[in-house]
Amino acid sequence: MTNLAQVFFQSAGFFYLIALAATFLPGRWTFIARILLLPALVCNLISIVLRYYRAWPMLPMHLGAIALPFCLGLLLFFWGSGVDSTRHRLQRIGLVLALSLVVAAILFPKDFYLPFLKSRTLFSHAFLWFSLFAKASCLLSGAWALCAWPFPPASSQDLRPTAILQQAMGWAALGFGLWSLSMFCGELWCYLGWGSPVVWEDPALTLTMAGWFFYACVLHLHLSKAWNQKVRAAFIGIGGIAVLVLTCLPDFGPFRAWVMP
Repeated sequence: MTNLAQVFFQSAGFFYLIALAATFLPGRWTFIARILLLPALVCNLISIVLRYYRAWPMLPMHLGAIALPFCLGLLLFFWGSGVDSTRHRLQRIGLVLALSLVVAAILFPKDFYLPFLKSRTLFSHAFLWFSLFAKASCLLSGAWALCAWPFPPASSQDLRPTAILQQAMGWAALGFGLWSLSMFCGELWCYLGWGSPVVWEDPALTLTMAGWFFYACVLHLHLSKAWNQKVRAAFIGIGGIAVLVLTCLPDFGPFRAWVMP
């Protein structure tokens, strides 16, 4: 069943790649990218379900690297499509990120996480999925912020930087809220399993908390308007993606040593 799940995941990567290529078609044909994104999501979902089937009711701890492309692709499918050229760039950036995550998961399949009895609680599943959709929202926020470049818009079909920044901050706020829920569920899970609300030795948890603090600072800077639009867009786009990459590293076994003390 593991091999079958890997086949579906590789198939999802293929469709993500084809969908990405379709975003470079002439404007009236870019809708094909959204159509091709659907089989990618279906294959990705099947690979997730097959892994869940083996571990249930425990949590398949290695699922983050497999499910994050699905969460990002799902958000792109419903909210990342449009006729303006800004959304076309958003779609390309989002699909590049999803495909990069798929490639990384395929190249480094031997994760170090195994299901264990203490994950047999709904709080563990809520911690994972709130976290995944939080990261996907923050990735989409970073993609929106990168779409704000150049200043001014390159063409009349582009959205204005102010509108783009509002989209970026909206997704950042959603990611922050979901991340807060994820950490709350994680603390309850940790308390039920280990008698402590935080296990500081877990790099995945500490890096997740670092990401939460980063987006708390992003929202503070936005509300205080301490920086201009260009700097805020760069901070959200580049810094946000860097933080999310760091939170993904613990899901790949070879990189665990980079984040361990």
